[in-house]
Parts: sequence; C-alpha cells; structure tokens
Amino acid sequence: MNGGQSGNRLRLTGHVLANTAISSGLIRLDLDLGRPVSFAPGQFAMLNLTGPDSLVFSRPFSILACEETVVSFLYRVVGRGTALLARQEPGCVVTFFGPLGGSFPPPPDDSPVVILAGGVGLPPLYAWWRRYRRGEDRAYFGGRDGADVPWSLLEEGWRVSVDRLTNLPPGAEAWEGLVVDYGRHELTTSDGPRLVLACGPAPLLRAAARWAAEGNWPCLVSVEERMGCGYGVCNGCVVPLLATGDATDAVLPYATCCEEGPVFAAERIDWDAFARTE
Repeated sequence: MNGGQSGNRLRLTGHVLANTAISSGLIRLDLDLGRPVSFAPGQFAMLNLTGPDSLVFSRPFSILACEETVVSFLYRVVGRGTALLARQEPGCVVTFFGPLGGSFPPPPDDSPVVILAGGVGLPPLYAWWRRYRRGEDRAYFGGRDGADVPWSLLEEGWRVSVDRLTNLPPGAEAWEGLVVDYGRHELTTSDGPRLVLACGPAPLLRAAARWAAEGNWPCLVSVEERMGCGYGVCNGCVVPLLATGDATDAVLPYATCCEEGPVFAAERIDWDAFARTE
C-alpha cells in the first residue's frame, strides 16, 4: 500500500476485500487501504481502476463506512465505469482519493432528525445514522421493490418503503409508496421542529425540500452529480443555486458539488433549474 496526502485528502492504493451484491441492484465494495482513514458522514472518494481497466476519469462514491484500514462503498451498475468496477475480484487494485467534500452536521440539540434515503443515496445517511442516531430520530429508506432493498444494512430503526410491494424476504415489512410520502404518512409538520437530511435521486430531493418547507423545517440534501476531478477544478458538477444580491452585485448562482457540496441547504438550490438538468 502507498499514498500521499494534501491536507486531509489521501491518495492511496487499496486492494479489494469484497465486491458483493447485497440486493438485486446494489453492490458493496470493501477496500483495504493499508492505513486507517477517517471521514465525516456525507464525504466521498474518487475511485479508479488500474491496468487495462483504468478509466480516464475517476468515479465519485459516497463513503458508507470505515473500519480501521477498510473503507466501504455502495454502488449500482449504471455505466461503463461501474460495470468495470463490478468485475473487480478480491485482490484487485483500486486507487482511492479522499475523503472529499463537505458533510452532514451532527444532530441539533433542539430538534429530532428525519433521514430520507433512496437507492445509492443510502451511504452518507447510513454513516450518519450509525454515528449520531438518537431515540427520537427517524430514518426512512426507499427502494424499487423488496429485492432492491439492502436489508443487511438496515439495522433496527430503519423504516423501508418500496415502489412495488413485491419480492419481500420472509419476515420483512415495507410501506408501499415513495419514501417521502412514508415520512409524511407518519409525521406532520405540526409535530414541531425537525431537521431533514436527504440523499437520493433528484425527485426525492425535491420532494424532501418541499415537505420541509411546508413545516419551516431546515433541510440539507446531498446532491448526486457527475464529477471529473472531485476537488473543484473541472467544474463538471455544478449545482444551480438561487441568485443572491441585487442586479449589480449578484453572485453567479452556481456551486461545485464536489468542493462546495455535496451537502447543500435545500433552500439554496434552484430546484426548477436543477430539474431541467436531470
């Protein structure tokens, strides 16, 4: 193992310990980096392959967990890069650059937290739940159906929704519908102040932002954008923000997901423009 460091960012070479499907569509990757790595929930790393499978651009993956020298990720095969990653067997070499980006904060003292995660948006919120969970907090995960849900990761306390109430394993329970609607079903905006944390596809984030705004609840979202560099140089992952200031001193309403995010206050995002980019 080898590596260099710029600030808290590490460039390391790791070896695959496991690269295993934990649901019908989600794969868990465990890398041994040869040294301990610390991270905050919401941060990510840029991964790349070596040899003939090396990619021109590294790919961003939210960090699921770090246990001593082993760092874990959760991903879905969506293109050439993730398809190649899914072929990596134990012992294969993967490069790691991270941790990068901002993070979700610790829980506030004065209000419970509501977590809304969908699909590969689970890792940052899974990490938050493991580190900060309190009795009054709620965590919701949404999958496509029962087979798509990574049940082994969803320890006691997680509530599960599915688009289709099919393929549930024996003994498992799920709510049929969208994950934000599940939260709405159980909680009302008259219940008192809450902090909403969300990560997942754009429709989930927009729905979470609308629900939080109805109750005047603060809402933080982790935005999933394509990244080329991971540290704000290529500007390939800009997020449209609402303009601030008057016409003469307004700031260009864009921010880089990798450097200024990936966690943003929902009220800062121009959701109409964000919807068009999807």
